[in-house]
Parts: sequence; structure tokens; C-alpha cells
Amino acid sequence: MAGNKNGFTLIEVLITLSLFVILGSIVFSVPSNIYHKILLKSTAVEIKEALCLSRQLSLDESKWYCVELLGDKFRVREYITGGGIVLNRQLGKNISKSDRSITRISHNWDGETSYGKFILVNKKGQKIDIEVLIGTGRIRISNIYD
Repeated sequence: MAGNKNGFTLIEVLITLSLFVILGSIVFSVPSNIYHKILLKSTAVEIKEALCLSRQLSLDESKWYCVELLGDKFRVREYITGGGIVLNRQLGKNISKSDRSITRISHNWDGETSYGKFILVNKKGQKIDIEVLIGTGRIRISNIYD
């Protein structure tokens, strides 16, 4: 049996497995960071679309509408007490509102708004700003920053 060379030794198997673990940790750590950035950016785009919806509804119906960022969700609703909710969505997984962020951006019946800024944060501490400019209602999404 000592001359049989058909199998691998225990040392060879352990070295191979350890190399796979090291390479796997390198490969999977980079996409994790990319995943959190993409999630932050896509959540910001969803909120931008909600702001556009709010503006369009205010123009179409000649009513005030607003986008609210509350806890772990955001919503579009008519801006009166007890106003109907048009859209209600969860923020992306591991995304939250910054303490420096405002809670509500509203559009009047002409589709105009005052300046407002939502700040989103992911679990890595990276942030992104969603700004609505005075009068024009133009929406800007910043680059991701720490």
C-alpha cells in the first residue's frame, strides 16, 4: 500500500482549502462594499421618484402633496391632516435616515417647493444627499460620501 500514489495527503487537502478560504475572503469582501453603495444609491433614486410623483400629483390635482421620511420607510401623501397615502415603501435593507435630515418635503398646488434635503446613511456609515431646490423643484442626488 505504501507505493499507492492515487490520492491526496491530508496536508495537501488542508493547504488547498486554506488557499480557497483566503482567496474567497478577498473576492467576497470587495463586492460587499459595492453592494452597500449600490443599495444606498438605488434607495436614493426611489426617493427621487417619490418626489417626482409628489410634484406631479400636486400639479395634476391642484393639491398639496408631500414625501415623508419616517423611521425605516418613506411615503407620498396628501399634505393635509389625515390625507390619503399614495405610496408607502420601506427603505432599503440597512439604510436609515440621518439625524441631520429633514422629515418632510412638500409641493404646493403649483408643483413648487421650498429647499429640502434628505440624508440617507448605510450600515457602513456612507451617506448620500437628496436635495430639492427652491422654486424649480429640481432634484439632485449627491455622490456617496463618508
